[in-house]
Amino acid sequence: MKDLGWKDEYSVGISAVDFQHRRIFDCIISILGGPSDDDKLRVEAEVVRLLGLLQQHFALEESMMRKLCYPDMEKHIEEHRAFNADVHDLAQKSLRKKGGVSHEAIKLAHRWLTEHIMTSDRDYAAFFSNPMRKSRKMG
Repeated sequence: MKDLGWKDEYSVGISAVDFQHRRIFDCIISILGGPSDDDKLRVEAEVVRLLGLLQQHFALEESMMRKLCYPDMEKHIEEHRAFNADVHDLAQKSLRKKGGVSHEAIKLAHRWLTEHIMTSDRDYAAFFSNPMRKSRKMG
C-alpha cells in the first residue's frame, strides 16, 4: 500500500494542482485500508469522496486550460471524462459487491492517475510555464 502514496516526482509545479493530487492519492489509500477493510460503509463513503475530489480537481485543471488557451485541452478533458466514468463504474460495483472495492481496481485507478500526471498533466504544466506562450498571448 505504501507504493500507492504521493511521491514528490508526481509534482507538476502548480501548488493547487499538486495539493489536489495529494488529496486524491490519500483518498485512494484510504479506500484500501487500515484496520477496517471490511467496513463497507466506510469504503463507500471514501469512494464518494474520491468522486468529489476528482470533480473538483478536473474542474480546476479544465478552468486553467480554458483561461490559458491550452491547445490540447479537448484531449485532456476527454481523458478526465473517461477516468471519471471508470471511477463511477468502480463505485457502482463496490455498492453491489460484498467485499467492497478490490485492491486490483484501486491499483488500476492509481496506475491511470500516475500515468496521467506524469504525461498529460506535465504537458499542460510545461505549456503554462513557457514564457513564449505568455508573449504570444499578449502580443
